[in-house]
Amino acid sequence: MRSLILALATFLLAARPAAAQPAGAPWPDSNQGVAAGGLRWLGPPAPASPRRVVSLAPSITDTIVALGHGDRLVGVTRFDTAPEVAKVPRVGGFLDPSVEAVVALRPDLVVWLTDGSALAPVKRIAELGIPVMAVPIIGVEDVIAATRVLAGALGDPAAGERLAARITGAIDRARARAAPLPRRRVLLLVGREPLVVAGPRSYPDQLLGIVGGVNVVSGTTAWPVFPVERAAALDPDVVVDAAVREHGTGNAGLDAIPAVRRGAIRRLATDDALRPGPAMIRTLDELFAALHPEAARSPPDPLRPGERREGGGR
Repeated sequence: MRSLILALATFLLAARPAAAQPAGAPWPDSNQGVAAGGLRWLGPPAPASPRRVVSLAPSITDTIVALGHGDRLVGVTRFDTAPEVAKVPRVGGFLDPSVEAVVALRPDLVVWLTDGSALAPVKRIAELGIPVMAVPIIGVEDVIAATRVLAGALGDPAAGERLAARITGAIDRARARAAPLPRRRVLLLVGREPLVVAGPRSYPDQLLGIVGGVNVVSGTTAWPVFPVERAAALDPDVVVDAAVREHGTGNAGLDAIPAVRRGAIRRLATDDALRPGPAMIRTLDELFAALHPEAARSPPDPLRPGERREGGGR
């Protein structure tokens, strides 16, 4: 179990959308995203326009940078490699933020992408008198809502509306491009050893639906570990490989899947498909091209400075 947790932490790069939880599960695992009112505040009230912000997830960092307020970040995770925060101090990881490192930075706001495994240190940060904004991002609608609530917390709601409009526009364009095309049955890989795939209600599952894909994985687990024999039996039209840190292994271990043998495997250039934030704009174009290469002729939607992220090692 520990190896699986470490694998997911690596492959999702500290930006994992919450998995499906049983109905009635306690917060923060209640499966209520920010779009459904799941935002929580811990600790004392935050100032109206905080100036010293610590982000506990790369997708949160991406959003703050895309809103135009990267200069307020005084702490980020060790998984953050965006050039805008290259010199910003690290405060640990998504699963293991350091209370001491956060407190030493004297932030007036900490933003946490909710996950129960980090609840204890986050609660301790709040108990020490630091405002914590707990943002549950489960799906696409939560990404849009998060841009607005983060912008509001930073005292710049107009920036949130602008970014939300760009993301919504990218979604609408991707759906329109995919609408007349055949839907493709897809298996999306998150990790290789063990083989981890995107399951129902995961963030990548929703992205696939927007670009005309049908996830071949069923069940209730958002990030299932899959025997390769099971993946082969599902016989997808296309395998999308989002395990960017393992692309050097080629097709090792995947040749049992018919789509791989016939060359229908598409390796994503970045891991943005696993990072729920403004990188969605680029991800939709990348996934569309992976599923519909014959139709991917128009240029991708350009990302503004602060929204583009390079893949491999993030």
